[in-house]
Amino acid sequence: MKQILFLFVISLFSLDTFAQSTNQKLIFEIGKDEQNYRNICEAYPETLLTWKKDDYTQTALLWFDFLKSMETYADSIQFNLNGIKLWLHIFWNEQGGIDYIGYYVHPESRQIDKTELNAFLSSFSRLAIKPDFKSGLKISHYTSASFPTFAGKR
Repeated sequence: MKQILFLFVISLFSLDTFAQSTNQKLIFEIGKDEQNYRNICEAYPETLLTWKKDDYTQTALLWFDFLKSMETYADSIQFNLNGIKLWLHIFWNEQGGIDYIGYYVHPESRQIDKTELNAFLSSFSRLAIKPDFKSGLKISHYTSASFPTFAGKR
């Protein structure tokens, strides 16, 4: 447990340094810096749905796998996502890595400290095992998420 906590803290410091050097936050709250958000959106013109050739089923299954990986990671570091409701905007690079996560806490969500949420999303984006989003394109997906997801195994 101490090793996981140590890795979590180290990743936060290294990500903070990187974010400051690029002058863009890797994790950001939607509505706080609209110009930055617009710039990021323009740099990621393809959506998850268009990458999946407008196949709603494949898009939904991949998204549910992604949310399930968030829950699995949260459980592994003992971070409680239950009752959290978010609007999420995820931005993946050509290799499938997460470049940015924008979020907005839904008004009906359980209260959560945004510093803790930022830390969780930051470590999740860099350390967690996630579904394969390697597309050769910069893609994004904007939708809501509620936890627990009840997304079972296929």
